Amino acid sequence: MSEINKVAVIGSGVMGAGIAAHFSNAGAQVVLLDIVPKDAEDRSMLAKGAIERMTKGRAPQLADPAYASRLSAGNLNDDLEQLRDCDWVVEVVLEDLAIKHALYSKIAPYLRDDAILSSNTSTIPLVELTAQMDEGLRKRFVIVHFFNPPRYMRLVELVTGPDTDPATTERARAFSDKRLGKTVVPCNDRPGFIANRLGGLWMNAATREAVARGITVEEADTVLARPFGVPGTGVFALMDLIGVDLMGKSRLSMRNLLETDDPQQTRTEGLELFDQMAAKGFAGRKVGAGFYKRSKDASGKPVAEAVDLATLDYRTQTKGPELAKSFGMDFIDQAGDRLADYAWSVMGPTLSYAAYCVPEITANPADIDAAMELGYNWRMGPFKLIDKIGVDKIVARLQAEGHDVPPLLALAADRGGIYSGKGLDRKVLLPSGEQADVPRGPGVIFASDLTDVPVFGTDAVTLRDMGDDVALLTITAPNAALDDPVMTGVSDALDVVGRDFKAMVIGSDGNHFSVGANLKKALDRADAGDLDLVADQLAIGQATMRKIKYAPFPVVSAACGLALGGGCEILMHSDRVMAALESNIGLVEANVGLLPAWGGTTALLLRKTAELGDPIKGAEAAFDVIAAALMAGSAPMAQHAGYLRLTDGVVMNRDRLLSEAKAAAMTLATGYSAPTKAEITLDAEAITKALEPRLIALAKATADAPYTVEIARETAHVLAGGEGGTLTEEALHALEAQGMMRLIRQDKTVDRMRHTMATGKPLKN
Repeated sequence: MSEINKVAVIGSGVMGAGIAAHFSNAGAQVVLLDIVPKDAEDRSMLAKGAIERMTKGRAPQLADPAYASRLSAGNLNDDLEQLRDCDWVVEVVLEDLAIKHALYSKIAPYLRDDAILSSNTSTIPLVELTAQMDEGLRKRFVIVHFFNPPRYMRLVELVTGPDTDPATTERARAFSDKRLGKTVVPCNDRPGFIANRLGGLWMNAATREAVARGITVEEADTVLARPFGVPGTGVFALMDLIGVDLMGKSRLSMRNLLETDDPQQTRTEGLELFDQMAAKGFAGRKVGAGFYKRSKDASGKPVAEAVDLATLDYRTQTKGPELAKSFGMDFIDQAGDRLADYAWSVMGPTLSYAAYCVPEITANPADIDAAMELGYNWRMGPFKLIDKIGVDKIVARLQAEGHDVPPLLALAADRGGIYSGKGLDRKVLLPSGEQADVPRGPGVIFASDLTDVPVFGTDAVTLRDMGDDVALLTITAPNAALDDPVMTGVSDALDVVGRDFKAMVIGSDGNHFSVGANLKKALDRADAGDLDLVADQLAIGQATMRKIKYAPFPVVSAACGLALGGGCEILMHSDRVMAALESNIGLVEANVGLLPAWGGTTALLLRKTAELGDPIKGAEAAFDVIAAALMAGSAPMAQHAGYLRLTDGVVMNRDRLLSEAKAAAMTLATGYSAPTKAEITLDAEAITKALEPRLIALAKATADAPYTVEIARETAHVLAGGEGGTLTEEALHALEAQGMMRLIRQDKTVDRMRHTMATGKPLKN
């Protein structure tokens, strides 16, 4: 099977640019092509502009700005020759069948005989896209449907046709999985595929029922979000993100493509609202006004507004209903309550429709759950929700209201649910009555697979056998927050591994590696004046970090999501880190008035000194990172910062993180010997002198937060080695602890800690 090394993306709009960027993130060379704009001096202006924007914003499309070098821009008149050596050509043009057909005819002569051609269409069936293609091109054509934004959304829907060559399907699937990091869900060639077929009904039903029942957009978003594990955007804010104008077009498209007796037809009636809003210019977030709008009053103060669904006029936004705080899966038992009945009027048809669509859109119900979880960010897909709510309750209410009950729902009510079993034995019910495995990519390992009794455990950590003499240590505290019981548990687990295993992986199935130290516990101790307990926690943490680093077996950390503060320090003391691309890693202690004191300051100094070959330059580089509380927004950026080594691995597919970490641990275990104890000679006077200009510059840059400089001076003192000389790691750790204790005695540090606990944001003081 040939490699995918060069890719062409045709169409440089939001989705095309995002797809091109993510192929670049995956290491491919990418040419981005678009039409020649009228009267433009630069004929490739559209694609060039898209590339320039890829590093902008809070969620940049490129995981590393350096990846822009993998991208080139062109146009569809002058640069078609560049397609000749492309392994994959991705079409991302307007959702217009005639435009797509014309494009395919234009580019076909330039495509290699083994090149994949794919479309990112979200609605048009593959059979219509390939209608004018010759047999050779039909064999190499697939739909690979990304979700926006392509870098961050983990779902890819893969649609093939009767003429698609299985080798083409496997090339597209394997690259999407391992290199692009996506969960690939196979879909039948039906309108809307999976996620948008079901998501469209959910959004249409939510809108239609809100209008009919007099529910405000704020009420709808509150009721349909948190109680059902839907992101905080809810449904109306999500439609603003998608585009209200696009919702109207999608609604009409689905009405035209689906059979007249499809249940979605009745859920798309009476929704001229989308077209009416688009006509008024309320197209969503892209124009600053949709179901929600942010404006300013006469004094310039921001005003949050929401549209009145009855009049389409804007009014001041209100808070969501108090009911949502206690509103949960028992909503179905609250018949007669205005908001509970609204929730049922939306979720009842949505869950029923999910069952109706099996096996039409996919043979396996678990594929629908995966599509909604990864494409719409639902915490639980519809079939998991059905089991959570109670399939018998859902069926009973559908019957009481005279609705048809899909056969799969009726069968599930008889069998006691959709899912059964645990771990590798997890099964899902099919309409035939048979049970199928829950699909997963080959070679994927989850912590939940390890269902045997733990070999060691406390209230804070669990140690399980991964097989092949590798143990998996999972921090079980919420968000893997670190405190003395956690660190003691880690230390004790290391003893067990040293006795019974050859290597250890630290990781979990959770969204985050570790949010860092348990800030609430530290704040409570500071408030109570229990500073001896804080000092004890510091000592336990430092000793545990050294124990990780110098264990007689390899320790590999599997990082993902947040790895902050103490979490970052665990990574820095591990022999190897396998980090998911979407890892946010950083020594951010300065934001809460502290410095990295579980060995992080020392570890970064040692690492930067080794990299630069000079302790002064090493201290300067470490200072720049720590004083700025730098949080790297991706694994490659963490390598630039020094939180990760260049030899640490970047794992594109989060589902493969534990398997990659286990493989790395097994490799390291062969002939492993612990690292030599670290020692460094520091010229305190020279380092202090070198850091002073940085402190002066920091004071100017943070004039509104002068305490930042005081924190940075404590960091500088550690980096200079105190009074200097030849220092062991333990001696540098002692300096870290002294600096930490001086800071935590300060009211300004306590203020920063308290503010962060209350708001989630750093205090400038």
